Amino acid sequence: MPKFSNISNTSKVTELKSNLALIRNGINKFKTNQILLAQSLDITSLDSAIVDKNNESLFAKVIDFSIISTSSSENEIGKWIKTSQSSYEYLLSSSKKVLFFLEDNNFKCKSGFEICKELE
Repeated sequence: MPKFSNISNTSKVTELKSNLALIRNGINKFKTNQILLAQSLDITSLDSAIVDKNNESLFAKVIDFSIISTSSSENEIGKWIKTSQSSYEYLLSSSKKVLFFLEDNNFKCKSGFEICKELE
């Protein structure tokens, strides 16, 4: 069973990397549009989803499709939880969450150095 577990974990990391690329690219596109429109570059939120609620559309202000949330009570592996207006968690496994914050108009990994480095 360890090999299957490792494959599953690897696929979740790959999915997370893909999500991050889409979210960060969306933020960059948003900032570019704001520059072209001569408007403020400040991004105060990535979506209007309710915090810690299941089946909310996350990152809707910066990407063209929905990433659907889970909640801390549901804890669905491979999904995102919105934990505050500017923070999110991605559930890699039942025991491993990766933390992200919208900070200085960037979506930053705030978990341990090792996992954040792996995602860059």
